[in-house]
Amino acid sequence: MQQLIPGMPEGFSYFATWRDVALALGGLLAISFLIIWWRQQTRHWLRVVLITFLLAFGFSFASIYLFEVPPYFAGCPAGCNGWRGYPLPVARITQEGQTQIGLADFGLNLLLLWTLVLLASLLGRIVTTAVGWEERSRRSQVLILFLLFAAPWAYLPRFLDPPQPLTTEEELRLVNNARRAAEATYGITGLWVQRLALEDVRVLQPNPLLETAPDLAGVRSQICLRGYTYFYLPWRRYRVDLEPTGVTALDLVEVPLEGSCWQDVAQ
Repeated sequence: MQQLIPGMPEGFSYFATWRDVALALGGLLAISFLIIWWRQQTRHWLRVVLITFLLAFGFSFASIYLFEVPPYFAGCPAGCNGWRGYPLPVARITQEGQTQIGLADFGLNLLLLWTLVLLASLLGRIVTTAVGWEERSRRSQVLILFLLFAAPWAYLPRFLDPPQPLTTEEELRLVNNARRAAEATYGITGLWVQRLALEDVRVLQPNPLLETAPDLAGVRSQICLRGYTYFYLPWRRYRVDLEPTGVTALDLVEVPLEGSCWQDVAQ
């Protein structure tokens, strides 16, 4: 990924684009309206603003450790830097493995998360008022909080993809086949693994369909997938071996979350 906004100091931003700046201005406007709304609802509005900001800051900081895309070659034959952070990238991972945080990138992610947290607080206020929060027992209040906030967040990985490299054409076909095999053939997703995200693609030999006598017993390509459990917590990492046509999986191996996905195989 390249810095697309010219004139920024070195290391200030690695991902920000003019579109992000426009979205940030919209986010500031939304935050202003949400603060005004809370000010009209309660005299403790300043406490709400501070708590939601601290929550958003914590989420943005935690995303640096929870959401990682290591340097990759998928869709990038020359090799691309990885990144950390979600929903917007906030730190670059160099080919040497160094993590470099962009202050502007972190700020944009914080702004987006603050907007989402304030929106969630607004919805929570509306729902708790509708169900008569004050009149409910302590057990009912805990159940309402769980159904309103914890459960949707826990199952969010089933509906939104974690960060992953972008692939097209042949690589996209290989990735889809590997993910399908991991989910259906090997039953990886289910109770614990809620979502599989692409981490990298490794092609070991040219497409045998173009060869005169292809070796149909060999491994043609390997796909590295990162599994996320509830609350987008990284849970497992898997390497799927595909046969020469790239259609059927030959094997699936669980590999450590840290280090290279290919460290235990011959280069």
